[in-house]
Amino acid sequence: MSTKSLILDYDFASGKTCEHESDQSAKEFMLLGGSGVYTGMRTVNNGRRVFLFDDHLQRLSNSHHQVLGGTHAPQYWRTLLMPLLKRGLSSVRGESKITVLVGRECLRVQFVALHGPSSANCWVRLVSGHRDDPEAKDLKWVHERESLEQLIVAPVNEVVLVSWSTRRFYEGLSSNFFAVRRTGEANGFRGYELVSAPLDSVLLGTIMKLVLDICQRDGIAVVYEPAVELEQWAGAFVTSTSRLVLPVERIVYGENEQCVDADNPLIMHLKRSVEHLTTEKSELIIDDQNH
Repeated sequence: MSTKSLILDYDFASGKTCEHESDQSAKEFMLLGGSGVYTGMRTVNNGRRVFLFDDHLQRLSNSHHQVLGGTHAPQYWRTLLMPLLKRGLSSVRGESKITVLVGRECLRVQFVALHGPSSANCWVRLVSGHRDDPEAKDLKWVHERESLEQLIVAPVNEVVLVSWSTRRFYEGLSSNFFAVRRTGEANGFRGYELVSAPLDSVLLGTIMKLVLDICQRDGIAVVYEPAVELEQWAGAFVTSTSRLVLPVERIVYGENEQCVDADNPLIMHLKRSVEHLTTEKSELIIDDQNH
């Protein structure tokens, strides 16, 4: 596929699907998507499997109910999406970022080559702001965050929303954000605890949910007290579908900057754990005979 992306449009009324190639990026696809809800998935294993597919179906069902008043269960979206995913992934090569838009009249699916982070670590910028109705993936948020995205200039990879009046952090524009604090004497990753925004104040991203599951599995303490206390942070990282777990090496706020340990043992443990689960937590879409 020589163009940027492949798009499948499914019309609810007719049940017909149209396919076309496009030069739109994933961001352009969402900005031009009108009103509705969205979710972004990724493939693993050379485009054959979709990571955390069930979680995305549940999130799509929840967002559709909250924003558009829908009543469809996740199984409905599975039945609808599976043939579209098979068709799209059969036409592309390598890993793909899959963006699903749902409006009142149609469902649109875009397949675009997945490009991971350009480096193993990243910079983030702390900016005053808060996301309204964070529990739903509403397309209006894509438009609301557009002005803040202009602050993402290399080497900054993400903008993290904070309240300077309460000194609390929330989430990134397209990610979740965590800090790490030392709890005592160094003992590998067990010498640290994870600091997270309360779950009712941010969108619970699929990778964020997986990180919290790993913490529960491995007995890692999670505190939901997101005070911006840079001097107490032993590390920080962002999570998202495309980034998975991406350590932060520098935090920018106003005219100031602070370095943090991107190789923190807890962050490295969570990063490796998520990467090791990519096959176990993914669903086969395309078998070898069809890819």
